[in-house]
Amino acid sequence: MAKARYQWTVSDNKETIEQKIIKKFNISPLLEKTLISKGYTSEEDITSILSKSSLFHDPMLLSDMDKAVTRINKAIENEEKILVYGDYDADGVTSTTILVKTLESLGAIVGWYIPNRFTEGYGPSEAAFRNAYDEGVSLIITVDNGIQGHHEIDVANDLGIDVIVTDHHEFGKTKPNAFAIVHPLHPDFNYPFKYLAGVGVAYKLSKALNNDIPESFLGLVAIGTIADLVSLTDENRSMVKKGLRYLNEEPSPGIKALLDVAEFTDEVSEQTVGFIIGPRLNAVGRLDDARLAGELLMSEDLDEAAFLAEEVDQFNIERKAIVEEITEEAIELAEEEVQQNVQFLILAKENWNEGVLGIVASRIVEKYHLPTIVLNVDLEKNHAKGSARSIEQVSMFEFLQNHSELIQKFGGHHMAAGMTLEIDAIESLKQALNKDMHELTSGIPLLPQLTVDAQIDISDVTVDNIFDLERLRPFGTDLTSPLFSINNVQVQSAKGIGQGEKHLKLALTDKNIAALHWNNGHLVADISNDMQIHVAGSLNVNEWNGHQSPQIIIKDIDFSNEQTFFDYRSKNKHDLLKINQTNAVFFINENEEKLNDNYIYYGEQFDGDIETCVLRDLPKNIEAFKQTLSQIQAQKVYLVFKGNASAYFEGIPNDQKFKAVYKALYSKPDTNIQTEGMPLCNYLKIKPDELKFILNCFYELKFITIKDGIININKDAEKHDIHTAPLYKAKQQQIEIEKTLLYNDSQSLIAWVQSLISNIEEEV
Repeated sequence: MAKARYQWTVSDNKETIEQKIIKKFNISPLLEKTLISKGYTSEEDITSILSKSSLFHDPMLLSDMDKAVTRINKAIENEEKILVYGDYDADGVTSTTILVKTLESLGAIVGWYIPNRFTEGYGPSEAAFRNAYDEGVSLIITVDNGIQGHHEIDVANDLGIDVIVTDHHEFGKTKPNAFAIVHPLHPDFNYPFKYLAGVGVAYKLSKALNNDIPESFLGLVAIGTIADLVSLTDENRSMVKKGLRYLNEEPSPGIKALLDVAEFTDEVSEQTVGFIIGPRLNAVGRLDDARLAGELLMSEDLDEAAFLAEEVDQFNIERKAIVEEITEEAIELAEEEVQQNVQFLILAKENWNEGVLGIVASRIVEKYHLPTIVLNVDLEKNHAKGSARSIEQVSMFEFLQNHSELIQKFGGHHMAAGMTLEIDAIESLKQALNKDMHELTSGIPLLPQLTVDAQIDISDVTVDNIFDLERLRPFGTDLTSPLFSINNVQVQSAKGIGQGEKHLKLALTDKNIAALHWNNGHLVADISNDMQIHVAGSLNVNEWNGHQSPQIIIKDIDFSNEQTFFDYRSKNKHDLLKINQTNAVFFINENEEKLNDNYIYYGEQFDGDIETCVLRDLPKNIEAFKQTLSQIQAQKVYLVFKGNASAYFEGIPNDQKFKAVYKALYSKPDTNIQTEGMPLCNYLKIKPDELKFILNCFYELKFITIKDGIININKDAEKHDIHTAPLYKAKQQQIEIEKTLLYNDSQSLIAWVQSLISNIEEEV
């Protein structure tokens, strides 16, 4: 029986929201439950979420901001060459774009550089810094990187170049010797909000340099912030909300071109950034030099932007294909590791594109729920580079930090990291990390966690309630789209949809509320009509032909009954093939052929503790059938009942017809059934099958003799009730079997079968 994939944890926040606050903000019951679950119960908290006002902290509160601004202004005044040193992801290129445009607006002599992921890797590059020195650069400003660039910054210092680091990634054990470090997590300062993205820090520096920079820059801030998966609370929320507005009202030529090439015409939301804009900007740096993405964002010409956007989109198409190929290969390696109970996966292979390994690692984590590092092995350079993704219970940064002596270079945070290490260190790191995992888990696998905001009733799933939840947008890290659980909800119907019936669609309750479970079409074999299930998922409104209806997007599904029945009486052979043949036991009539050891005759003894039971044939003997049911302890019971099913509709001739046939035979001895059978049917107004049945019953009770097709009454026969004839009793039983098993409604049939399995017979 399929179980829930996740361990559900429902928020147990016992706080309440005062009625005056509920009234002030016009909060619906569903929104109220959501706010409470996320810890927003005070008026101040709720104002920060639902109010249209914005929260922006003074940029001068950031660490070393005064030093950074003073040094940059000095460079502008002295006409020094400034280099903005960025990063190759969406956060990095948006950071670079904002700071370069700001410096240009102030008259600075500024250039920009984004390292190549494959030739230089993440963060400061000594070669790039030396090249900047050769070109006369005297000030380097890093954006979205630099906090781990100790050696490279020391090299710059030796060359007489000042380095200002603006970053948001985790500090190491020591700080680099930079001229200034602008960082929300700086241990010597207390910035009010700790979770700015790199683009947020770059924007703050730009505001400190020039308070009149265009507010449309917030569109870029929104892109970098959402794409980098940082907390979408506090001022990040304010910047993203405003930024999304500018992306809709005043998109830059580059963003407009990117949306056009993606054929996107709807309202730009956080989902648009997460699934359309962000992946395309990231794709360039994943496969090649990310400078193309920077050029697109900086472009002011519509025609140039359109051309660049086409190139960016092609990279995204190529990226998808590469991800699929490497993921398949990585899964093969992961399967071998999982079979050996490895708890921290390190998957390494030659010729894997380093730029997509973060995506591949995420896919592996999603499939196995194990922290995972995916590495490309470069034998020529004797090192491996790649990405790591973690699970909620494991801090990737801390785990790697504990074994930094095995890693040449790394950076990251709780859930993700990037790294370079020698090939010979891979096995040592794998052993060390698995030892750490064993100490953390005591060898017990960690279940994937699913945090449910609130348990609700199906009656809460309405269009009005769902629209009220939209007031919480934009959703993101730390303010995720609300997830709800609904227990004991009745299934009206279940079917697979999409190509290859890849997805599952349910209709729930008599209101037929739609529920979709993407990529889980296979579960249709586990769900029967009228069964009760538990679902966890998000809510949205489906709009079709001007009609709005509530819809549940299922994240996980669990079954409320230990034993589940599936009415497959009207299913075809194609549907039957969906049943897992390996774990199923098929019950058949004794005149049918057993195809293998999984086939058992009705009435035969067997081990009742099985996973799946298929009652394939329509039984011929009700007692044998009941004996079989009394032994079944299966988790899933499929009611198929294939076979000849005509007795119910044919019926049994009534007693008057039996008497009429007997009287006719009595009055005309030596009746030749072959020549006189049809005339006799016409005379008695009965069907040939009825006559045949009556004669066979007479013969069983020895009421007649038949020799060479000649029928005579046996006047010496003992008296018997016609109902005692074995054939009569068998047909009567078959009619009852068909009536009960084929022509009862699903709910009544399942109740009856369930009662027999429980050894408590129930009338149907």
